[in-house]
Amino acid sequence: MNRESVVLRPDVVLERTGEGGYRLASRSGALCHHVGRTGDPSTLEALAGAGVPFDDDGPITRLWRQGWLSLVVNGDDGTPVLTLHPQSCPPPRPPGGGPGRPLSELVVLRRTGREYALESANAWCSVRVTRPQDLAALLAGDGELGHYLDWAGMTAGEAESAQLTTAQWTPHELAFHQQTRVPGAHRSAAFGRSSWGKERFAELPARHERFRGEGIALAKPDMAELRRTDQTLTAVLEKRRTVRDHDEDSPLTVRQLGHLLYRCARNRWLIQRNGSEFLSRPYPSGGSAYELEIYPVVRNVAGLDPGVYHYDPQEHRLRTVSDRAGDLLAHAALVAGTEHQPQVLLVITARFGRLMRTYRGMSYALILKHVGVVQQLVYTVATAMGLAVCALGDGDATAFAAATGLDPLAEASVGELVLGSRPGRANGGGV
Repeated sequence: MNRESVVLRPDVVLERTGEGGYRLASRSGALCHHVGRTGDPSTLEALAGAGVPFDDDGPITRLWRQGWLSLVVNGDDGTPVLTLHPQSCPPPRPPGGGPGRPLSELVVLRRTGREYALESANAWCSVRVTRPQDLAALLAGDGELGHYLDWAGMTAGEAESAQLTTAQWTPHELAFHQQTRVPGAHRSAAFGRSSWGKERFAELPARHERFRGEGIALAKPDMAELRRTDQTLTAVLEKRRTVRDHDEDSPLTVRQLGHLLYRCARNRWLIQRNGSEFLSRPYPSGGSAYELEIYPVVRNVAGLDPGVYHYDPQEHRLRTVSDRAGDLLAHAALVAGTEHQPQVLLVITARFGRLMRTYRGMSYALILKHVGVVQQLVYTVATAMGLAVCALGDGDATAFAAATGLDPLAEASVGELVLGSRPGRANGGGV
């Protein structure tokens, strides 16, 4: 027979108050955020240590129902078999105690420290197991452990595939949402802007390592003249459309490409502060890290040879990376649903270390937000310039790594737009 005990959740701390009492505080800001006192210091201190036996009707029931406590299931020898860490207030225990239903397709298994973690944003708790043999028994649904997964909300019911609210999610998307948007014990103590890597790893410089050659100097627009004559923001936003087809008889020019990159992605300034480098560009970036880079993949631009280029936002230059543009352009045409390859594919990459050395557990979500900001900015400027632009929902990071030789764990493509000259009649339009 398994024996149950309860301890404070890993992200909960026990604090003394000025009046000699105690209170509980959540480091992660979980849903059960009420802070209260209790009159039994010995019980609280035991909960903060080895734990106390669990009793549904005992004096600690209130703390359990509010989600402050983790439930530990011990084996006959007293060794912990599994632990339930609440992410929200636990529901009543279901009747029965036999084997549960099959595991939900939305559950993700990962290793965290010395434990195996079963997690799902559709569950009220995270299930942690230390020993591989206990994990195997749990997943098999054998013996007395199966009903714990059922209680946790990690088993598949008839509604999982029948209701849109659950059927619409894939496991990796739901896990990503949970890790970045749902506070709780599943988050590491270093979540957020923790600067966790500051003492371990050198900071990446603000500027990308220079590709070979002097590169191609790009034209700069007259910003003072644009301030006087450019269309209003409202006019541009109302005119904005997705245009997938390009005018091959009058292609985009290198001058137009230079003007667009200058208005969207140049470094306005670069400074050093407290040993770190910070940038400013025309769009916002978390922590002024500006981890994003732009690689124009060129097929047909007047005044520019085909190939893969890197945009140097500090010097406002293009530098040649490789001539392996074919696979990237072909994939872009496929995703855009066009018969012809684009004149230019703008590949947005992230130098992950610029952000991930400082932020923990939320970095990739922040990077994708930055991509959306850049895509909207390119849409706006391209519309004002009378160019055709279309953001893509998919890209080939493998083909990009092959074309550039970059380590995909250090820098990889995270967003794309196709760009070109706008046809006289925008027959490739969209929304």
